[in-house]
Amino acid sequence: MLAGYVAGALEPHMHALITAHLMLSDENRGFVRALEAEAGAALDRIDAPLPQRVPRDHVLSAIYAGGYYGTGRPAQHDPELPSPLFRLVGKPLDQLPWKRKLPGLKECKVYDKGGVEAVFYHISAGSRMPKHTHAGSEATLVLRGAFHDERDLYRRGDVALADGFVEHRPTTSRDEDCVCFAVTDAPLKMTGAVWSVLQKLFGK
Repeated sequence: MLAGYVAGALEPHMHALITAHLMLSDENRGFVRALEAEAGAALDRIDAPLPQRVPRDHVLSAIYAGGYYGTGRPAQHDPELPSPLFRLVGKPLDQLPWKRKLPGLKECKVYDKGGVEAVFYHISAGSRMPKHTHAGSEATLVLRGAFHDERDLYRRGDVALADGFVEHRPTTSRDEDCVCFAVTDAPLKMTGAVWSVLQKLFGK
């Protein structure tokens, strides 16, 4: 996934998720820098016309404006919400239009098209989510609080990856609500005893 990020090959919401992860956590920054350096060296070896150079003044203006891919910093901001994700919703986490899905679980869906879903989740402290697997891939970035599953513990800035080979039941920590941003490219597949009912609740 990080190689796809460096190559610019990720779906835009997944790209925003990984950018936010790199802003919040230094775990993978070194690896991404190494991939970028390798990609740059490979481009240098290609005998092709150089792209048009951007004027220095334009570059400096974007930097001083806090630009991100040429876009200025939003007028509002949320210290909990990295700018790539803030741009998706235009408001702080606590002001999102949350919709209750299950006891202890609220969501704010920001994208649902072509099988790809991008969703913010607000999960109450000490909650256990339905046991499930995945028809495709899922990346979940923790923005507040923490959760664990059968594999690991995930805190702010961590990304949990899952696919059809992973069956898990995420559980939030008892001392704080958990807020996450997740991007999936296929529906969840409930595996618990009441999976058919929950599948309808999740809309797939």
